[in-house]
Amino acid sequence: MKKMSGLFIVLFILSVTGSWMQELSKPEKNFEHLWKTMDEEYGIFLPKRVDWDLLYKVYRPKVTPETTDEELFDILAQMLGHLNDNHVHLRSPFKSFGAGILQEIEREGFSRSLIQEKFLKNKFEERLKGRFIFGFVNESIGYFHFGGFMGLKQSAEVVDEIVETFKDCKGLIIDIRNNGGGDDRVGKAIADRFADKKRLYMTTQIRSGPNHDDFKPPKYFYVEPGGPRQFTKPIILLIHRHSISAADNFAMAMRTLPHVTLVGETTSGCQADQHGARLPNGWHFSVSYTLFVDQDGFCWEGIGIPPDLRQINRHEDINNGRDKPLELAIELINSGALKKRAELPKFPIIKE
Repeated sequence: MKKMSGLFIVLFILSVTGSWMQELSKPEKNFEHLWKTMDEEYGIFLPKRVDWDLLYKVYRPKVTPETTDEELFDILAQMLGHLNDNHVHLRSPFKSFGAGILQEIEREGFSRSLIQEKFLKNKFEERLKGRFIFGFVNESIGYFHFGGFMGLKQSAEVVDEIVETFKDCKGLIIDIRNNGGGDDRVGKAIADRFADKKRLYMTTQIRSGPNHDDFKPPKYFYVEPGGPRQFTKPIILLIHRHSISAADNFAMAMRTLPHVTLVGETTSGCQADQHGARLPNGWHFSVSYTLFVDQDGFCWEGIGIPPDLRQINRHEDINNGRDKPLELAIELINSGALKKRAELPKFPIIKE
């Protein structure tokens, strides 16, 4: 008997696969499309220890030709929810879903108007249509908040002005609470204004291949002195759960600097780049297709960058005119007791 040619085998497999897909109902096709797209492109299965094949076995039987759109949406959302990824979304004409913790928690504990009125005494500067505000909380401590990472050149120029303004301060408070993220290049440029020397802070890789550990070669990100002047005296970086995406990565860069202390709550824990995709029925979903790790190779996805000193602020605090993380930051700098991270004792490694 003659052997089938390689081309014939490929065509045979494609025809069988095509026939199988054609036999699937619309709900089944949409499930298969989403599952397969994530299987081939999602970049964070391994550090999150997500068994995507196991989830297929759990959720695929729930989809039948009789599954309604509403039921299908809920099934897909339940499956995606296990990824614990604030960058993964599913949107239909009748409902939207986010697969991370941010959809479950209220945005609270931060009021820029309170800071402007009480802590800056309404003596502050605004730049880039209010994206940046900055001023003195007292004669020796500067403060600035920015709400997003957009406009590389413009943002770098503003931060250069801020560094020049606060050059004689004994400490600086940088606030990225309620920062929705943006361009990581902007975050690096800002962090460079506070760097004492070049340090690796992040490595990224793009998912590329059928296996969950198939990636393109890594790209390395360094924080290094940039701009006409760098501020390397004590810095407090204020963070919380709604410090998102590029703000996560900015916090990761700043925490490598020995003169920076993070205060507040853990950041959002969504760092990877994402792209949009569409189901056959027109619904939109997003895929985190990169892997981001810190200088030690640890992935903070789904966890968030932790503060060095945890301090919570709630609605009732704001209503009572309090910003506890900012108050703590001021006390820490005023104390004059902040030590560079390199001077802190290292945790001993226990050996067998």
